[in-house]
Amino acid sequence: MVLRSENLGGRVVSGAGFQLLGVVLKTVITIGSTAVLARLLAPSAFGYVAMAAVVTELAALFANFGLSNILIQRRRITRLQLDTVFWASAALGVLLALVTVGASLFASMWFRDAVVGEVLRVLCWSFVLGGLNVIPWVVLVRLMRFRTEFWLQLATMLVRAATAIVCAWAGLGLWSLVIGGLAGLLVNLVLGLAAVGYWPRRRFHLPFLAATWRTGGSYFGGGLLYYANMNLDLILIGRSLGAQSLGYYQNARSLTDEVRARIAIPLQHVLFPAFSSVLRERDRMQHMLVRSGRMLAAVVMPIGIGIAAMAPELVPVLYGSSWLPMIPVVAMLGISAAVRASCSMASVVINAHDRVARGLQLQVVGTLLMAVAIAGTVRHGLEAVAGAQAVVGLYALVPFGYALRLTGLGWRAAWSILGPPALGCVGMAAAVHSLRPVVQDVTVHPGLQLLAHALAAALCYFVVLHLLSREYLNELRTIAGRFAGRR
Repeated sequence: MVLRSENLGGRVVSGAGFQLLGVVLKTVITIGSTAVLARLLAPSAFGYVAMAAVVTELAALFANFGLSNILIQRRRITRLQLDTVFWASAALGVLLALVTVGASLFASMWFRDAVVGEVLRVLCWSFVLGGLNVIPWVVLVRLMRFRTEFWLQLATMLVRAATAIVCAWAGLGLWSLVIGGLAGLLVNLVLGLAAVGYWPRRRFHLPFLAATWRTGGSYFGGGLLYYANMNLDLILIGRSLGAQSLGYYQNARSLTDEVRARIAIPLQHVLFPAFSSVLRERDRMQHMLVRSGRMLAAVVMPIGIGIAAMAPELVPVLYGSSWLPMIPVVAMLGISAAVRASCSMASVVINAHDRVARGLQLQVVGTLLMAVAIAGTVRHGLEAVAGAQAVVGLYALVPFGYALRLTGLGWRAAWSILGPPALGCVGMAAAVHSLRPVVQDVTVHPGLQLLAHALAAALCYFVVLHLLSREYLNELRTIAGRFAGRR
């Protein structure tokens, strides 16, 4: 199986188009199902699952030790290497399930709540299912079969959401979230194996694992730091403030993380094999980086800032009046998500250039900054932690600048990518703030207020962005036309 660069632009546009379509549908499903579940379940249910996720996500770092990324990055891989990674991942999945069961006791002690341990003893099965699903995912990514992956992910999310809602309606409480997650993983595994037609052979090549140890270690180190960035706040909030506060925080973070998880990360998923295949063509890579970076920032930045600006209307509409303590947390985390998502192309470029060790160093600094900020503010409550994250999120500009330098670009390119969307977002936020008293005088219904603010914000953003740079509209038309032609 060989990575090819022929018709790369068309395949990237097609892949990005399906990722964008998936973003819209998956965001609707996720936010819609969460809104329903928030009315059926107590905030503490989400808090308990978030506490358990702290343990499962740490264990998940060991699931394949970066081997899936190595398989994607290599220009040529063999069937023997696929079989080796499959059996290694499957064995690690079983081992991690056993480790998670053992860790459930310590998790209950750390969070001072026995319910966390009970949840972990069921969630351990996610590692068994996940370990079996590594190779189907790798094959789909390498072959850029994003249409197939789109349908797989959509089916998985529908099954997970529907199962959780039915279980919650039946009165299963927090277990509805656990059962829904496991049901989604099982469906994803079955459909993935069927889609790629892969069945492992009984063979194993230990020298391949040994040869990739150093690169895999760097990927693992990066994953460990990413875990710290994503879970340190949950660990400290869960221990210091309890399950209910963590439930508020987790749902606020989940809402704002949709910006990165549903848009930025899927685009990274498309571009990683694309950048890896054009490493020796600097001009082509520069053009691809600026073009994709501009489109990414133009989409994710207004979503993050828009969530922050409209949090007073958004929270009661989506979650109900019992979730109002989320409002200031959502506002702060929305700002952080906008900055970090806009700069998320950095990791793709760094990994494609095989500068994983340097990327790891940059992550270490960011993790330390985040750790100090959270540890120093958690005693002051959720709002202080969220505010600290908004400030530390600006550090994302540092690895972004390093990634640009790797491709021979400078801060002028950074401004062309981030500047116009940032100015458009300033105008958008100012418009929402100015119109809020007027809209409140016209209607008291939160849904109508949210609709009015969203329309005004979108209009203001697109007008400012178009005045600053008309290339954005032309680029969107080109991408939409090419995707429609390939579909």
